[in-house]
Amino acid sequence: MTATHDNARWLTAEDLAAELHIPKQTIYRWRVQGYGPVAHKIGRHLRFSREDIDAWYATLQKDSAAD
Repeated sequence: MTATHDNARWLTAEDLAAELHIPKQTIYRWRVQGYGPVAHKIGRHLRFSREDIDAWYATLQKDSAAD
């Protein structure tokens, strides 16, 4: 992953939950369970990069196609 200062490429847990139409608590539970997109701790804050989210989406699509 390359470093970027483009804030549009980083989502908060709230942003990701809204995008997925799920409760924010689900994002935190997934993190504990090792599921979901890779999360990055930036200071005290949890952020998700657009690249990691898109990669996670791709694995979900590949897994569902295999079923």
